Amino acid sequence: MVPLRSRSSAILALLFACGGVDDAHRLFAPALTTPGPRPAAFLNFPADSYQAPRPDDASQPDFPRLLSQTGAFRNVAALEVTPGLVPYDLQAPLWSDGAYKRRWMSLPESGVIQVHEDDPWQVPEGTIFVKHFEMPLDDSQPDVRRRLETRLLVAARGGTAYGVSYKWNADESDAELVLEGETASLSMRGADGVDYEQPYFYPGPRDCTYCHSATSGYVLGLRTRQLNRNYQYRSDFPASNQLVAWSGWGFLDHDFDNTATMIAPRLASLADESEPLEQRVRSYWDGNCAMCHAGKEGSVLGWDARFVTPMDQQGLERAPRGGNPNLPSMLIDPGKPDDSYIFVRGDTAEQPLRMPPIGRNRIDATYVQVLQQWIESLAE
Repeated sequence: MVPLRSRSSAILALLFACGGVDDAHRLFAPALTTPGPRPAAFLNFPADSYQAPRPDDASQPDFPRLLSQTGAFRNVAALEVTPGLVPYDLQAPLWSDGAYKRRWMSLPESGVIQVHEDDPWQVPEGTIFVKHFEMPLDDSQPDVRRRLETRLLVAARGGTAYGVSYKWNADESDAELVLEGETASLSMRGADGVDYEQPYFYPGPRDCTYCHSATSGYVLGLRTRQLNRNYQYRSDFPASNQLVAWSGWGFLDHDFDNTATMIAPRLASLADESEPLEQRVRSYWDGNCAMCHAGKEGSVLGWDARFVTPMDQQGLERAPRGGNPNLPSMLIDPGKPDDSYIFVRGDTAEQPLRMPPIGRNRIDATYVQVLQQWIESLAE
């Protein structure tokens, strides 16, 4: 086990001596803004599972076919995670057709994450990420949600990773492994009371590699600028910055305190109206586009959507590489949203115009509105 930083260790020793730590899975000491014991490792896959199962592959009969068999949840029906899975959240999450998402991470015992200020973090073999998706089917009842899928991303041998998705059954008692991508139809009801059908894509293991690639660093959300935010680990305890918590648990090879987080990179939430439009738009691009559009380092050459790239170096004034001749010839045309390639591709759900091309069947109306306001402001 990786030792906690000396200051945290001293406080923990005092807590143990005083009987202050009576729950091995407590995430924070009740009276101090310091982490409690490091959560235990979680891993419940066959030892030789270094790649996702394939539909025609019978060589991994022990690979969990049900979510309940993964060990991620000690009570699947109640969605009660196994102790050791640490919750976290992102500043600028990926749009998933309006789905509500929850995230957890488990680091193997003695594992340490290599932190980079601008680049993707590197996680040790055996690290597992769990992401759960739910969707409100009636806009008038946003808190009533249908469980759709739960995805697991596994850090495998040689610095690689693979992902799997489990599709929830009708009674939401368990979820079954998806071996091939499929699109289902969700029966929805809009705020106006009108019923409609919305497609929803469940990815198979091969689909995960489109975004979770070596070029993108496999784990998309693990960035300093994405995790630099507070999280309410306990309802009876003040929220703590995630970087500070992970540092205190010994998860990271870098020390963060509250002062360090104030100067560390941080994305802006799209919904945060106190942030400038430019910050919100470029943060959204970082979380939704930069896994492919990363300049010379991306899988799609040209536009650099990364937040860490200065805006005047992102190539927004250029024409899109391999662009559709029927679409605008400039990525961003100041003051003219409808003449901006990025805006047009974001303001449609039709194939093959929409972007991204997979995993999205619905327009992110909030993003389109903010993007429009920002483009229009560029002419002022």
